[in-house]
Amino acid sequence: MFLKRLSTVFPFGIVFFMYFLSSSVFAKDRISVPKKNSKESKLSSAPWYSPVAGGFQEPTDIQFFPGDSNRMIVLEKRGKLIEFDLVKKKRTIRADFTGQVETLSEEGLLGLAFSPDFATDSRFFVHVVVKENGKDHSKILEFEWKPDSIQRIEDAKRTLLKVEQPYSNHNGGQIAFGPDKKLYIGFGDGGGANDPYKHGQKPGTFLGKLLRIAPNPKPVGAPYKVPEDNPFLNRPGFLPEIWAYGLRNPWRFSFDSLSGELYLADVGQNSFEEIDLIQKGGNYGWNIKEGSHCFKSNPGCSLPGIADPIHEYPRDDGHSITGGYVYRGKDLPNLVGSYVYGDFVTGRIWVLRQKSGKKISNDLLFQVPFQISTFGQDGNGEIYFADFGSGNILRFVKKN
Repeated sequence: MFLKRLSTVFPFGIVFFMYFLSSSVFAKDRISVPKKNSKESKLSSAPWYSPVAGGFQEPTDIQFFPGDSNRMIVLEKRGKLIEFDLVKKKRTIRADFTGQVETLSEEGLLGLAFSPDFATDSRFFVHVVVKENGKDHSKILEFEWKPDSIQRIEDAKRTLLKVEQPYSNHNGGQIAFGPDKKLYIGFGDGGGANDPYKHGQKPGTFLGKLLRIAPNPKPVGAPYKVPEDNPFLNRPGFLPEIWAYGLRNPWRFSFDSLSGELYLADVGQNSFEEIDLIQKGGNYGWNIKEGSHCFKSNPGCSLPGIADPIHEYPRDDGHSITGGYVYRGKDLPNLVGSYVYGDFVTGRIWVLRQKSGKKISNDLLFQVPFQISTFGQDGNGEIYFADFGSGNILRFVKKN
């Protein structure tokens, strides 16, 4: 995710840094505005942003209620799932796992996905990190939406997956249903610097992987099936759930709602942040490579079959990538078809354009004094983003 990177960038300590943020422009009791020296895009008709909600505590994910772009769902790191009505400006807690989830470093309530058949099955899924028998585990839990109650962990209908986490960072976080109605789950390499267990390239672990499963629509039986077209279904040594591997920390990924292409932002180690255009069965290199570059002069870099990112950026531009979405809205026609993403540490937001897997351009939109922890996209294709420090949610709008 992002907190580990801050302790590297700011060696005087994450605690002091977070205190500094809470006492400056990131104060939680007001909406932050850009500093005068915020960098802006030179693109014509560049978008800007406008606050739509505030007062959340360390937001980690933004989703929207199926079929209703006025009902925004915000996850908080410490365990709350909050519905916010953008019209009535009303917030309602729908689930509260406070005290039940681990929150050290990058752990917490990390991801949410609504069933593609939500209208008939009312199911939603979350990614949480919990402590069991003295060890941290990522869990993918299935719930039934209940509008008249606040749910707790014990209200989960079942656990789809449980993965032991050796460290408190690089948990991944994103879960999302693809256009194929399969559930995609991103897990980091398990943490610790440099992937000490080499999970990224190990086929027998979920760590460092993107998974693809089909949750069981029935209340009884196995919690999920492995789709028959998964690339490693019958490959010796590989877990059949794996869709792609060689990932360090896939904090955020998303599907283009028009083309179905899967963009994954992988947080880097020392030198590069990367965006991968995920293909079935792809190996994205970690920890043989960081971005398109050999990691620590690894001799395996010359091996065939490692897919390079569609785009990467160095430490001069940022330190912790936050993946976003391909814009498909109507308010900002000059952004249509562009992948919007940002950097948690520097507050820069860019747009990437590609065709047939080849980068066409990558342009800076603007730089803001925010910790960009996540993006969201409503049913109309409009894009939002969250400031982890202040708890504010902002939307891309036309610039006045």
